[in-house]
Amino acid sequence: MIKSIEVIPLRLPVAQELTISRGSVGSPATGAIHILVKVTDEEGIVGWGEARPSPRWSYETPESVVSTITKYLTPAILGMDEQDLNEIHRRMNAVIAPGVQIGQPIAKSAVDIALHDLVCKRQGISLQVHLGSTVIREIKLGYVISAATVKEAIKQAEEGINRGYHGFKIKTGIHPSIDLEMVEEVARIGRGKYIWVDANQGWDVDTTLAFSKKMAKLGVHVLEQPFAANDITGYRKVVAHSEIPIALDESIYTAMDLIQFIKLRAIGGLVLKVCRVGGILPSKEIYTIAQNEGLPLLGSGLTEGRISLTSSCHVFAAAGIQVPVDLNGPQFLADDMVGGKLEYPNQVVRLSGAPGLGVEPDEQKVKKYHINFRDVFGG
Repeated sequence: MIKSIEVIPLRLPVAQELTISRGSVGSPATGAIHILVKVTDEEGIVGWGEARPSPRWSYETPESVVSTITKYLTPAILGMDEQDLNEIHRRMNAVIAPGVQIGQPIAKSAVDIALHDLVCKRQGISLQVHLGSTVIREIKLGYVISAATVKEAIKQAEEGINRGYHGFKIKTGIHPSIDLEMVEEVARIGRGKYIWVDANQGWDVDTTLAFSKKMAKLGVHVLEQPFAANDITGYRKVVAHSEIPIALDESIYTAMDLIQFIKLRAIGGLVLKVCRVGGILPSKEIYTIAQNEGLPLLGSGLTEGRISLTSSCHVFAAAGIQVPVDLNGPQFLADDMVGGKLEYPNQVVRLSGAPGLGVEPDEQKVKKYHINFRDVFGG
């Protein structure tokens, strides 16, 4: 039974700025607000979740995540059996109703991750095993290129090579006039490594068609969310004519979204992002549909710390993702809430097989980075 849910806002230090087509999503000057969620059952077993609201990426803010969990989700599910995850999601979706999207998915995801951690600890199994995968896989990390100039992109690509990353995700759509040159230089430096271009909806249909032909010749493996997420007719056209698979991120929030795009032949690949769809339970439903349709799967996150990052790795392992993933917390954060350094040898996440997520917050770090609620709300 769920006895308590605690929300702990943290301000984590940022090592370097990450910029997407809508602007900066975190800088060393401001840090990054992460919301830690602690769920405790009647026996004192604790599960941990994490939210990284990024208003440049979606409508959810630190304020909305805190208020959604404390004022709506917690009263709706307190006292429930933590193993009844389907009913828990039904109740969360009842108190925060869906609109075009599912309704505060990042907040719901943090609660869902904590519950999965708790349930798996009670069962004495890892999350990956809970999801039906018994082979402990190693998840390879890709390096994110977030540059305002070609010169910066070259410098970042060289750093990614030197640090042993297994591929590159290139943020484009910020300055479209230099996108092709930037991709060409990164591909040259990458020397055959996996190249993933993400425009974060920064282009239009015609630009995408023109760029996809040229990027195919540069060795780009996949193109993510090049233009407006709700332009289904545009994606149908581009998927039919692009020489590179078109993977969707912000277009897919529910299984029904995915089915709709599949029926209309408007998708060529799926980006799995646990926080986008409301947690681990809906992630499994969505990636199962994608697998059954033969869609290529990629893995991504939102500059998260090791709580969310590890939960994503369990999901990616269970989904069988082999290509380098975009879990860029270790690249852009200077530290997080888990003990030890925020880094992975050889840029590979190795799941331990321990019960639950296999990672726990460090009490001293939580105290160090904790901020008051009024700091979150600006009051």
